[in-house]
Amino acid sequence: MRIIAYTYDADVHCPACTKKVSQRMLLDHHHPYAMGTSMKDDHGLEYDLVDSEGNLIHPVFNIDEHGFTHCGDCHKALT
Repeated sequence: MRIIAYTYDADVHCPACTKKVSQRMLLDHHHPYAMGTSMKDDHGLEYDLVDSEGNLIHPVFNIDEHGFTHCGDCHKALT
């Protein structure tokens, strides 16, 4: 099981594009659904990052049942 994308700002984004914008995202350990930890995932992203609307970003795993095929930013295939 591995992360192939993240959902935030009403779109799906590949790990590379997410990493680029993660420096502008806020870290909110007090969000109602936050894990409350400074741990990072396999791509080096903090678990409690929030998007521009104040929602936690969510990983998309390769075993998830979803219809996502391409990154909303760079348009590369999500593999």
